[in-house]
Amino acid sequence: MRSFLWLLTLAVLAGCAGYAARQHADELKTAVADDQACVTQGWKYPEPRYTSCRLKLQDDRLHEDWLNLQLLHQTQNQPVNVPPAYPYHDVYRPLDPDHFDCRLITENAQNYVLCAADDEQKKP
Repeated sequence: MRSFLWLLTLAVLAGCAGYAARQHADELKTAVADDQACVTQGWKYPEPRYTSCRLKLQDDRLHEDWLNLQLLHQTQNQPVNVPPAYPYHDVYRPLDPDHFDCRLITENAQNYVLCAADDEQKKP
C-alpha cells in the first residue's frame, strides 16, 4: 500500500512539473511572437515605445480572456430569454503602464524579452 501511495505521489509531482514546463514554454513562445510583432513595427527593446507595444499586445490578450469569461458567466447562470436576477457588472481593468515592465533574460543560449505587470498593480 505504501509503495502505491509513493508511486501516486511521484506521478502527481511529475504531472505538475510537466505542466509548469509547458506553461513556461508557452510563455517564451508568446514572448517571441510579441517581440517580433513590436520589432516589425520598428521598436526595439528597451525603448519606451517597445514596452508600450508589448503592453498593448498583452492587454489585448487579457481583455479577450475577460470577454470570454463574461460570456461563460452569462451562459452558465442565466436561462435563455430570462433576465438575470441581478445585473452582473464586472469591470475590465486594463494593465497600468506605470506598473508594467520588460526585462531581458537568456535561456538555452537564446535571449527573450519577458514583459509583465509588477506586484504593485495587484494591490488595491
